[in-house]
Amino acid sequence: MHPHSKATILYYYGWQHFDTGSPKALAGLIGALDRSRFEPVFLARGDGPLIEALLSKGVKIVRKDVGEVSYRRPADGVRRIFRMVTCLDEIQPDLVHVMGFDRNLDLVLAAWMRHIPVVLHVHTPEGADFRNLHRFAATKVLFCSEAERQAFQHLQRISAKTEVLYNTVDVKRFADAVPRRRELGLKSHQIAIGTIAQISKRKGIDIILEVARLLRDDHLRFLIVGPDGPGEEQFAAEMRARAVTDPALRARVRFLGARQDIPELLKSVDLFFLPTRAEPFGIVFVEAMAAGIPVVAPRIGGVPEIVNSGEIGHLVSDFTPTAFASTIAQVLALPDRGRAMAGKAQDSVRERFDSSVIGQKLSGVYADVLRLG
Repeated sequence: MHPHSKATILYYYGWQHFDTGSPKALAGLIGALDRSRFEPVFLARGDGPLIEALLSKGVKIVRKDVGEVSYRRPADGVRRIFRMVTCLDEIQPDLVHVMGFDRNLDLVLAAWMRHIPVVLHVHTPEGADFRNLHRFAATKVLFCSEAERQAFQHLQRISAKTEVLYNTVDVKRFADAVPRRRELGLKSHQIAIGTIAQISKRKGIDIILEVARLLRDDHLRFLIVGPDGPGEEQFAAEMRARAVTDPALRARVRFLGARQDIPELLKSVDLFFLPTRAEPFGIVFVEAMAAGIPVVAPRIGGVPEIVNSGEIGHLVSDFTPTAFASTIAQVLALPDRGRAMAGKAQDSVRERFDSSVIGQKLSGVYADVLRLG
């Protein structure tokens, strides 16, 4: 790379949806990228909402089939790798950034062969399996939280290459959003508790319904936003049916489906609550704090790295509906204290997770990797 030219960063993520944390994290990182130094290109297997979001950011899209190389079909694997080598020769990236530590992707192995530095970015539970050549191919392995780094299997095989890079949020976008309470059917005297997540067991949607049963205040409204989790359609249907048929929940719990106006929705609620059972990072907690609303969350996974002080949010260690309900009731009983806490939380996430902050850190990572490469 010429010292005065931009470095081309080739990104890859295997899915094209845009309603979960990983694709949003990727889009956020690309949005935070210093375009005076780096030029993003995305390698896509198809079309979808993620591709549309990247196109809106001015990202060049190259369509190419990327897949796993299998030990069981070595000849096919070699052909796949060399096809990807040809693709890389055409794009000529200076660095390849892959979301995930997937097993033996032809893209990663082709980059390795071409001596192109590779950054692997872990957002879900994975490991440096003995038969996964990515442990050799990676120049740097980024984790979305220290909790996720520590949960990585066989971390010792790659520990010298690892670093934590938190996901980013455009704090101003959430802080300046305009509430839509009237559109949501919320009256001035009603208190809205919001949740944004896939409708799945892992996200604790069943716990939310139990908490709603315990908090019988007629002024409370629970708004649950998000699509059905993959393979969780039956669970999601059961949750929606319970919200309609249970007299204690009827008219108090609403499922709003997947929506794109998340900043406006967060600005419309009085408290954010997500009793997730597992969370590598939890970007939605950052978004809620950026919107300036109190947060109640479980002490689990990467969440304590976000809500890292009792002055900016409420972490619940006892994972029971009773403990969550009690904490929510305490927050709602002291609205002035809740607002003050939300204000401190907004300042905290601006200093730690804003696009400008994470963009600088990402630039530093790329500069180091390109020197190593």
